[in-house]
Amino acid sequence: MKIASPEYSNTKNPSFVDGARSKKYALRGGMMGNKVTDDEFARMVAEEVKNKLSPVHKQILLDKDNWARWRDALIALSENLQEQIENIEADAESDRERFSSMGRDGVRLSKDANNHYDAKATRVRRFKFHVDKRLDEVSVMIETGSEIETDGWDKVEFLRRSIAHHRKLMREFDLEDTAIDRALWATLDNAWLFDSINENNL
Repeated sequence: MKIASPEYSNTKNPSFVDGARSKKYALRGGMMGNKVTDDEFARMVAEEVKNKLSPVHKQILLDKDNWARWRDALIALSENLQEQIENIEADAESDRERFSSMGRDGVRLSKDANNHYDAKATRVRRFKFHVDKRLDEVSVMIETGSEIETDGWDKVEFLRRSIAHHRKLMREFDLEDTAIDRALWATLDNAWLFDSINENNL
């Protein structure tokens, strides 16, 4: 199952706005009628494992009618990741054989290539570990008929990521921050500065 890439368009274009609105309603409808496409659903599943899925979209996955589809998407994702690992290992072996006949330069090139492949395979294996862990949890949900117990920390982490990314984008695009922005960022350090904001320091 292929994971679709996000599409970016001109939001001032009426056709884009209508399309975005239709997509929004489709996502909502997916909680009752499975109107989310396979590619959209696969992307949501992958983002949820990475803890980057919004709480609203996660509710689509948690809808009982979508549990089997969630499990199947995780199985497909796990199989895809396993295939990636095998391809990385095959490429690494191919390069080792190619560099082995190149003398001293080949030794250096082989070492660099091994480091590259090891790092790449480690990232994929780490992600696959979390995918398989979520697959086990969803399978238990289906067997027991009970939703995964959560303590709210997933939502907290999602909000922390959002605030940190907001700060990163403000600095990346050299935008002037306001007292509200700074108060928002301060929450990452457990500081509450919103009460000190007034018309004079905006």
